Formats: sequence, structure tokens, C-alpha cells
Amino acid sequence: MIQRTHIISKILTVVLLASLFYYCGEDSSTDIPTTFTNVTDELAAGWASYADGDYSAAETHFNTVAERDAEVADAYNGLAWTLLRGKDFPSAASQFSFVVSLSDLQGDDVTKADAYAGMFLLNYIRQVDGSLSEELTEDQADELLLTGLQYADSVLKLNNDYSTEHDPGFDMNALKQLMAYSYYSMHRFSDAIGVIGEDVLAEVTIETVTEEVHLESDADGNVFGIIPSGGAIKILEVKDKSVVVIGNDTSWTEYASPGEAVSYDYFLEGHDRMSFPSLEEYDYPQKTDISLNVFLPSFQGPEGYYVKTTHSGVFQVYSLHLDTLEDELISEIHPGTPGVPTDFEWNYVKMASDAAYVKTVGNTFVITYSYGNFEVTYQRTEEFLELVKLFEEYL
Repeated sequence: MIQRTHIISKILTVVLLASLFYYCGEDSSTDIPTTFTNVTDELAAGWASYADGDYSAAETHFNTVAERDAEVADAYNGLAWTLLRGKDFPSAASQFSFVVSLSDLQGDDVTKADAYAGMFLLNYIRQVDGSLSEELTEDQADELLLTGLQYADSVLKLNNDYSTEHDPGFDMNALKQLMAYSYYSMHRFSDAIGVIGEDVLAEVTIETVTEEVHLESDADGNVFGIIPSGGAIKILEVKDKSVVVIGNDTSWTEYASPGEAVSYDYFLEGHDRMSFPSLEEYDYPQKTDISLNVFLPSFQGPEGYYVKTTHSGVFQVYSLHLDTLEDELISEIHPGTPGVPTDFEWNYVKMASDAAYVKTVGNTFVITYSYGNFEVTYQRTEEFLELVKLFEEYL
């Protein structure tokens, strides 16, 4: 156990030195050390042992420094890197975390950046090991990568020219390559390009287009939008373009003007999916409508009884019931209606019930939901597979 109490360490050092001076010239005792190295030499010996691959000796040296002077952040940093090399991941993670806290208190950005780099590398190795052994699910592996990428971002903020003497091969270029590969393995190609630079795009044809994207959600509460043309490599701008349906045919194409840029986070996944915060992560605005139910025949989609919403892009229904009853109805969001003009998709919500009040057209229902309809300007390429090959050559 490393002693981190500075006062106790100093007292022990003073007592030891006093003993050496007191017994100078007297008969040597087997209980008194015949040699004594200072903290600086001990720390250097630790890094030298680390460089030689003698991690047991390195751990001993770093522990000795920490015991003598609990304020030497680089001793704990060396111990953390040594534990990482020995694949003692839990202990390494604990030490790196302590280094970040201590170096932050001391204003030591160099050691702090090095510790963050170690935390990033640690998460990357854990993700690879866990994926190969199938001990991690895909979501768990991605979570490790995302946390690791946050550590890597911290390195860049603290030291944009990161390098280290103890692992010369793990410099800024290696850090960015691992960052790019992390994004690439999660199919976040746009973010990977952001790390390695846009030179990789030089061999593919790029065009800029603007299209509408409606939000959707799945059973797990993930919120996303599918880009119609695909081949997307970089999102340039996203604006809220909510569509209000007044309730008659002439209003089907009366779109609201594009609003301000979307304020919450999103990222491009693959070449056609925009991922937004999940329903658990973000409190999306809700709208409540009072609507009459209608019957849609099979040529307009899944046959059944529906309520119409006044806004397009419905992706989550929170409640749906007859206005005179509080019994909640199971619902299903209609994916789009072929019977309306092609430049607008009206949104209907199907009621999964055979109740008489549902099957009687013209009854009034109350529906509360969230919606999203966006104008997205992005760069795309028809040569996306060629771009993937370029990624693989680089990574």
C-alpha cells in the first residue's frame, strides 16, 4: 500500500537520516542501510527499469519515491503506467485518477496530460480485450471508447504537442491514430475524419446537399434521423424546420421557415444516420393535441384507426386516450403516408385497439408527443466504399 501522507513520509526520512549521522564511525548494524538514494535518483531508476521492461523493479522504485515524498505526482504516474503494462487495469485506473487529481492541485499540466493519455490507452486496451473475449457487449465496448475519447480530448486541451519519454512510440500521432480508429470502429466516420484531417477526402468526389430529416426513436429510447440520400461524411448545419399542419389540404406544404441551429448534441453514425441524445439523456419538448380519429385504408399504409398530429416528425408518443376516458391506448407511429404530396409526410399515430370508441370515426382523442423535423446541410459522396478503403489504409 502506497503511503500518501506527506508529513509521515517526511518524518520517516528525517529519522532515517539522523540515524545515519548518529552512527557514523560506530560499528554498522545490519538494521541500518549502508546506501541511500535521493528521491530524484529513485524516480529515475523507476523509469529506467520501466524502459528495460523490468516492471517489478519499476514498481518498487516508484513505491519507494511515493513513500518518501507523497507529493511527487510523477511517482504515481510511473506506477500507473507500470500497472498498465502489467495489465492490472483496475489498479492502473485508480492510480491514473489519483495522478490527475494531484497534478491538477499542483498545476502540473504535463503530468496531468500524460495521465489522461494513459487513461485513454487503458480504455482502448480494455475495449479490445473485452471485445475479443466477448466479455463486453457492443454497447459496453462503445462506452469504453467514448469515455477514452473524452480522456484523449483532455490530452489535446492540455498539451497539443503531446509526447512522452517513457513511451516514445506513443506520441501525438499515435494518440490521434487511436482516436481515429476508435471513432472508425463505432462507424463515426465523420469524427474520424475530424481527427486525421480532410486529406483522406482528396481522392473522392464531394458534393454539398440540403435535405429534410425526421426524427425517429426505437424501443430502447434511442433517437435518430435517417438522411435520405446517404453517403454523408460531414454535417455542416442542422436547423429546426418544424412543420405545422393546419388541417386542410392547402396547408400540406406550408412549411415554417428554418429556425435557429439545433442546440443539443448529435453525431453522424455510418453514412446515413444522425444520432441524437436518447430519451433518457434529453428532455425533448412535448406537444399535446386534441384530434379526431380517422380510418386509413391499406393503400395509405397499415390499415387501421389513427389520430392526426399537428406537427410533423413525431418520434415518441407519451400518452393517447379518448378525451372522456383516461385509459391509455397502445399506439404505433405511422412511418409516412404515400397518399399525400411527396414533399411532405403527414404523421399519423395508429391506435392498437378494437374498442368500439376507437373504431367509430369522429371521436375526439388526446395525444401527447415529441416531434422533430430538421433541415440538414451536409457533405456526401457517391464513392463511400472507396472512402472506407482509404480509412483502412490509413488506420
